Amino acid sequence: MLKLRWILTLVLAFSSVAKAQYVFEQARSIRSLAMGGVVTPFVQGAEAVFYNPAALSRVKGLDIQLANIGVGYGGMSIEEIQSLQNIDPNDPSTFNQLYGKRLWVGANAKAAVAFPYFGVGYMNDGEVSLELHNPALPQFNTYFRNDATYYLSGAFPLGPIFSFGMTAKRINRWGGDSQELDVTDIAGSSNLSDIGDHFSNKGQGYGMDVALMAELDALVLRPTIALVWQDVGNTAFTKTAGTDAPSHINQNLSLGAGMLLDLPGLDVSLGGEVRHLMEPDIQIGKKLHLGAEVSLPIIDLRAGYNQGYLTYGVGVNLLIFRIDAVSYAEELGVYPGQNADNRYMVGISIDLGFDADFKFTDNNGKKRKVKQRR
Repeated sequence: MLKLRWILTLVLAFSSVAKAQYVFEQARSIRSLAMGGVVTPFVQGAEAVFYNPAALSRVKGLDIQLANIGVGYGGMSIEEIQSLQNIDPNDPSTFNQLYGKRLWVGANAKAAVAFPYFGVGYMNDGEVSLELHNPALPQFNTYFRNDATYYLSGAFPLGPIFSFGMTAKRINRWGGDSQELDVTDIAGSSNLSDIGDHFSNKGQGYGMDVALMAELDALVLRPTIALVWQDVGNTAFTKTAGTDAPSHINQNLSLGAGMLLDLPGLDVSLGGEVRHLMEPDIQIGKKLHLGAEVSLPIIDLRAGYNQGYLTYGVGVNLLIFRIDAVSYAEELGVYPGQNADNRYMVGISIDLGFDADFKFTDNNGKKRKVKQRR
């Protein structure tokens, strides 16, 4: 009984329900989440491989993201998690305090190497969500997804202002769909692998991203416009295990614009982005993202507006290490303000950079180089 309680507690602690109107985005960076979800105009260094291949034109030396690890959580309070110890899997009435409450956990790890106009990367991204509902017949609406993705990116200039980029990627997906699990499905499990058997579908797919970016090298305000088309034509999967192939990834056309205010000892970035332009069934308020960042020599302060909710975040640069944190919300309903899911993420990144003369630059040095070359 004690072992079973521990299993249930662990499963719940790694869990928020995935509603039909949840807008899927693969492994957005913590910086982007803190800036309201704005990413395409502000991509830096090796991150271009994942989010905007045209931004590889900004790389002037060698940029290595040796490791970037992030974990996120949303849902129950600490007190509610502690109350899980009172659950008896053989007595559904003990689940009453959990009805209608969501738990979510997400984690990702990535690494990338970028040269001028070329980059490669790897990302492992996953999330689990869960909500107990239907008191007459208790069930857990459960979502599980894990993607392991390999990236190969390239870019080339189109005159002094424009650049074009492309990314080819291979995705190994496990899960990716919601399932209703009975209480007995969880209570009858002796270990976590038994629960994982309910998500046995796996598949492999190949996708493509394309991007077009324009940058103006003004004196103080430096504007950028980026058009990024991810998963062109949708990315479908071929079944490799289980009964069915995972659901395809919808294509995502995004238009972003931003500007950098370059001041002595201070950078201010302001921008906006509209995502999922090719999906008319998504309400416009859920497509809109606005964000800002104030960069000081060591600390970055961020805020934004994501799907109708304010976001806040901070980044700390310590030589080759960068620590980021964010508080944000995802809209699980049809329109902004209907069904917010508050989430928190923290992450750490190890970044190495070398300029065109192969001189080492730390994270603060990289920011100065970005200012000098733009």
